[in-house]
Amino acid sequence: MTLLDECLDALGDEVEILSEKKSQEVFDLFESNFCISHGKVDWEKVNGIMLLDSMDELLDHVRNEIVYILWDNANKPVLKANLGKVIDVIDDVTAVSFDTWLLSVDLSYLVEYYHEGDVTIGLFDKPNKQD
Repeated sequence: MTLLDECLDALGDEVEILSEKKSQEVFDLFESNFCISHGKVDWEKVNGIMLLDSMDELLDHVRNEIVYILWDNANKPVLKANLGKVIDVIDDVTAVSFDTWLLSVDLSYLVEYYHEGDVTIGLFDKPNKQD
């Protein structure tokens, strides 16, 4: 069983595995809204961001909604799952690859799990990349 399989099992029946085409569309959306530098989001280039300290603080600002799960490994499909369930099994989710992002489907927040242990949570009205 692969780490992706373990993640899927942990997330349960409600997880959606996006097709290769849809996964690429989500990655394109992600990359068009966030500047990635050295495998991390360059948070200084994101407009209107409020950095949060914890997932609990994020849940104070958002509903328990659906998020995209993206990994730095392009060979992994993008998943769509309930934020609360993702948080419950976050160790299984982040084990799949080095870096993991949880992107709200409406682009109102992004959670970045960086492989060196940093977790950054950005809440914003309307992100856009600045060059």
